[in-house]
Amino acid sequence: MSDPAAAPRRVDGPVVLAVLATIGIWSSNFPTIRYILQSFDPTTMSVLRVWVGALALGVWALATRMPLPAWRDWPACALFGLTGIAAATLTLNYGLRTLSAGGGAFLIGTVPVFSALLAWGFFGERLGARGWLGIGVSFAGVALIGLGEGGGMRFDGGTLFILASAANQAFYYVFQKVLQRRYSPQQITCYSVWAGALLLLPFAPAVPAQVARATLAHTLAVVYLGLFPTALAFSAWNFALSRARAAKVTSAMYAMPALAIAMAFAWLGEVPAPLSLLGGAVALSGVALLHLWGR
Repeated sequence: MSDPAAAPRRVDGPVVLAVLATIGIWSSNFPTIRYILQSFDPTTMSVLRVWVGALALGVWALATRMPLPAWRDWPACALFGLTGIAAATLTLNYGLRTLSAGGGAFLIGTVPVFSALLAWGFFGERLGARGWLGIGVSFAGVALIGLGEGGGMRFDGGTLFILASAANQAFYYVFQKVLQRRYSPQQITCYSVWAGALLLLPFAPAVPAQVARATLAHTLAVVYLGLFPTALAFSAWNFALSRARAAKVTSAMYAMPALAIAMAFAWLGEVPAPLSLLGGAVALSGVALLHLWGR
């Protein structure tokens, strides 16, 4: 007799809408960050963005009378706030100082690769020969992106920052399952973002001076990042992860680079280098090989 718990869960309409909304909003992350970096440094932008998101989620929590997590779960919330929010945001911002929006989106597309490696290393999930081939192909594409963003002669260091962001996001997605048994997706989002905001608090003193020097448009763009890619999109993404298998949900990230490139071109007139586009295609091919046939 088959185990009902092992049967694939049906992906319903709300999950599809949540994933589509998240991918669209997260795609805007890359050109928006590139735009904001004209006025804000990466650290200050991270602090302001996460605190805007934390305050917005705080209003929601008060309106719904959301309880605080149990004491035993505070270390896990702090860890997810460190990895999935604070570190992921900081490294993404620092990477996009030198990388194009499209190049950054291609690299973030390696999140499923890091997720598979974490599942293999910590949970003993088997990776077949095609899985390891997909990982190798994906990182070959990453190398091409790094060379393309560096002008074809040198490896752009921003690539390593974006890869660090992808690794931190993967850690957050894979291990938050330990909280999903006891908390709703909205609660996990709130606890993680609040923890990330507290961890970024030591950098907050620089915020007022940079806001005073920045243009209103750049400041409003940071507020947008806090309200939408941070508060709203993380909530929708965690909802989707709680209702469908992570592999199905994260596969939608394949669409992000194309959307980010289109947005960056329309808004900033930015186009990735040809070598970066080739590397992105190779990297996503490796991710697809891993996702479809390698696990």
